[in-house]
Amino acid sequence: MHAVVLIDPKFPHNVGNALRACAVFGAGQLCWTGDRVAHPDRWTGSARLPREERMKAYRNVELGLGDDDPEHAVSTLAGRGLTPVAVEVRDESESLDTFVHPEHAVYVFGPEDGTLGRPTLSVCHRFVRIPTAVRTPLNLAAAVNIVLYDRHVKSGRAVPPGPRDELALDSAR
Repeated sequence: MHAVVLIDPKFPHNVGNALRACAVFGAGQLCWTGDRVAHPDRWTGSARLPREERMKAYRNVELGLGDDDPEHAVSTLAGRGLTPVAVEVRDESESLDTFVHPEHAVYVFGPEDGTLGRPTLSVCHRFVRIPTAVRTPLNLAAAVNIVLYDRHVKSGRAVPPGPRDELALDSAR
């Protein structure tokens, strides 16, 4: 099993896109801390995830709001046997292209407008960075997609192309 924790995400649409990534790439749980995106039980108006994510409901992904203490949210999942992996550009971060994913991991992503705090980093056992052509930070949802896709492909469990994929390839030619 693997899970994703978003530390104080700023925008509901990034949580929605992270939810989609979790469902598509097999992460069983998505939780987030902070008060900028409400718990699903309190979604109203513009605080909701995008309509498409609400309609699909992604029943295979457990949703939850971690408490206001990011370290506690990560430690709780680590207590369930998941290795905390901070996705953060740091000197000691491994490059994603050569990173070997733990069998059971919780991937920890910082907010769109900040980085992970020292207390959160202190509970993480591994650090990974996404190599880019420039030093501009990635969008939160894009980062979640990239890391989960990399894990999925390296796991060898990628779904082989099917008839719909062949049709898409034919139409692109």
